[in-house]
Amino acid sequence: MVKHLTKSNLKVRAFAFALATLINLTFLATSALAQDAGMSAPAQEGEKLFKANCTSCHDMQNKMTGPALKDVHTRRSDEWLLKWIRNNEKLRASGDKDAIAIFNEYNKVVMNNFESLSEDQVGNIIAYFKEYVPPAPKVDPGATATPEVSFYSEPTLYILLFLIAVLLVVLMILRRTKNSLKSSYEEMTGVKEEESVESPKSAAMRKWINPTILKISIGVVVLLSLATYGFYFGVTDVGVQQGYAPEQPIKYSHKIHAGDLQIDCKYCHSTAEYSKQASVPSLNTCMNCHKGVQLRDKYNGDISPEIKKIYAAMDYDAESGKYGDNAKPIRWIRIHNLPDHAYFNHSMHVKGAGVTCQTCHGPIQEMEVVQQYSTLQMAWCINCHKERNIDVENNPYYEKLHAKIKAEKDNKNSVYSKYFTNDGKIKITPAQNGALECSKCHY
Repeated sequence: MVKHLTKSNLKVRAFAFALATLINLTFLATSALAQDAGMSAPAQEGEKLFKANCTSCHDMQNKMTGPALKDVHTRRSDEWLLKWIRNNEKLRASGDKDAIAIFNEYNKVVMNNFESLSEDQVGNIIAYFKEYVPPAPKVDPGATATPEVSFYSEPTLYILLFLIAVLLVVLMILRRTKNSLKSSYEEMTGVKEEESVESPKSAAMRKWINPTILKISIGVVVLLSLATYGFYFGVTDVGVQQGYAPEQPIKYSHKIHAGDLQIDCKYCHSTAEYSKQASVPSLNTCMNCHKGVQLRDKYNGDISPEIKKIYAAMDYDAESGKYGDNAKPIRWIRIHNLPDHAYFNHSMHVKGAGVTCQTCHGPIQEMEVVQQYSTLQMAWCINCHKERNIDVENNPYYEKLHAKIKAEKDNKNSVYSKYFTNDGKIKITPAQNGALECSKCHY
């Protein structure tokens, strides 16, 4: 017997279904939010403040310039942490023994004051300390991954050469078999294959061409072709290392430092403006940042392997913050190398001419591995000297030259009159200013 539902029963069941659906959706949304958040709202805000202000000297799990801050709330009261974070100097001046002890323990490195942060913001940071959960260890994909094998390898070359040799032997065997079968067929049938008859024109041509002259002509063509290729190879390849990108002892990324972080090239290559050489930065320059920046968050709490190489060369102990007596230099591999008879001065180009680093070195700020971008050939230099304009009006280095040219503006017979454009501006290239003289680059 089929039971018929009344309108009221339908309404009740529909309401119950909608209510159950709403409860389920609310539960799922709450669970998702709880899972995504992981921490309370103040702790999340504190995490942002911590990463923005503190990570250059502190890590939650590892000792850096300052102590590890995991569970710091169990070692110090919230009130003490508030005073220390906002103004540690004032706390030490008050005679607080804990503040003075920490200052002495960490080689009297002065911590920044953060009075710009409100008490609520510092309280959020402390909340982050309390709710901090160490990240789960990351699985190293390279630990179990099979090494990449390229098809174009030395064993592949040997295999291909062996197969070519086998195919040539098979070809010779087939040819001999064909000739044997042909001879057997002719013996059995007594029918020989008709020999091709040479046409009168080809016979006349063969008589007209002198075999000796033909051989000499072929030899001359071959020799000229080889000589042309040899000349082209010598001009374009010998001594030219364009694209040379050796693997350095430390995998330093210009893309990260000069590109993403926008560090000025002259911060590391500090002598480019006043010396012939741009200089290789000392490891002390690296330590200005990497004494605190250790990238532990990317290596499961461990120091970056490349930064460890800097520490090893400096004989620096990251835990104690002290240097040893066994420092040694990094053996960098030179990339740009001019011939000994060619003279190039960085200061003349960088400061005197205002040439940017990218003009010669290419988009260095985009290179993970530095390579020689330009050919550095003589023609490349000459073309630049012919095409580039000297900004004599705005460069103090050319102040005297600018004054001399400007004084001769109205003198049509002056040698400087050719440097003025139709609109009265000065246009002069390095080539016109003596940059093509041999002694400028060869001494």
